[in-house]
Amino acid sequence: MKLPNRSAKEKLKLDQMMRVLFRLSKRLTIQLINGLFDEHFSNEEVVSIYYGNSEFVMDKYDRIVGDLFLKLVTARGTFQYHFEIQTLNDQSMAIRMFRYGFEKAVELALGTEDGKRSKGTPLLAFPRQIVIFLEENEEIGDELTFRLLLPDGLETVYTVPVLRYWTLSPRDLQERRLFALLPLQVFRSRKSMRSIAKSRRADDEKRRLFAQEFERLKITIEQTLDVIRDLHHQRLLRLGDIDRLLQVLDNILKYLYKNYGDHQQTEEVSQMIKTFIDPEVLKRGREQGQKEGMQKGMQQGMQKGMKQGMQQGMQQEKNAVARKLLKLGVDIGTIVEATGLSEEEVLKLGKKK
Repeated sequence: MKLPNRSAKEKLKLDQMMRVLFRLSKRLTIQLINGLFDEHFSNEEVVSIYYGNSEFVMDKYDRIVGDLFLKLVTARGTFQYHFEIQTLNDQSMAIRMFRYGFEKAVELALGTEDGKRSKGTPLLAFPRQIVIFLEENEEIGDELTFRLLLPDGLETVYTVPVLRYWTLSPRDLQERRLFALLPLQVFRSRKSMRSIAKSRRADDEKRRLFAQEFERLKITIEQTLDVIRDLHHQRLLRLGDIDRLLQVLDNILKYLYKNYGDHQQTEEVSQMIKTFIDPEVLKRGREQGQKEGMQKGMQQGMQKGMKQGMQQGMQQEKNAVARKLLKLGVDIGTIVEATGLSEEEVLKLGKKK
């Protein structure tokens, strides 16, 4: 995320919070990809999800860093995606997206990401991309574009789709199954807060306007928590995912209150989140998850042991039959056909008798 006029430390902290939202459970991540890119992946067909390199070094003086690259390995093939989360827009954003996509395509073609270098004529395959703009800006449309003139005179238009996040309410996100993006709702207040802070109004007037903005923010928080609660009751959100969503929500709020609010407001909102769901419930949920994981592991171990035991028993029975046939002078070819053992295995048994 690009946050002008803020320290690098604050920017890094916010970037890390955003990445958490793209590293929730497999189900939520697949839903996010389906919702943002109009895909239709099911949990069953997605074999694995990988988070790719996002830093590209041009030379020792120049490097570019994207927000998130994600690879889905599915029964239908492998798919690459690139997400950027922005607060502000500028005219170079479309060009930066092209550079990110181009560098990732080169990386894939050279095999530096998965170790498999393509043979023959290189194919530069760009990942599917999207830019999520958080703060209201009517100049931002549904896509970013620029014209590209190739050496042969062919002109094309490079296009990147845009999600105008500020137009979506918590219920909209619920309907579109973009559950992972719910905590970002509180960013809708940041632009107004920054505008108040930068204004030349008197301090008393600023405090009054901040108080109004924080009241609106509390309504947004309540609406967001209501949706999370509904999703939990419908069993569409696991406790582990809820825990992480609330952590991100709390961290973003602390960032806002640290810069624009006061201690009392911070405590009030933090308490709203803490009392949203009993910490003991989350704790029991985590313990239950660990217990289920152990039980699943034991069950798999028992099944594997039983399978191995059955295989060993069958092998011993085949060996016993082969030994009896050898004693009777039956030829090796017939024994192989009768027992399913290999000729080498039968010969070894003949040496042991």
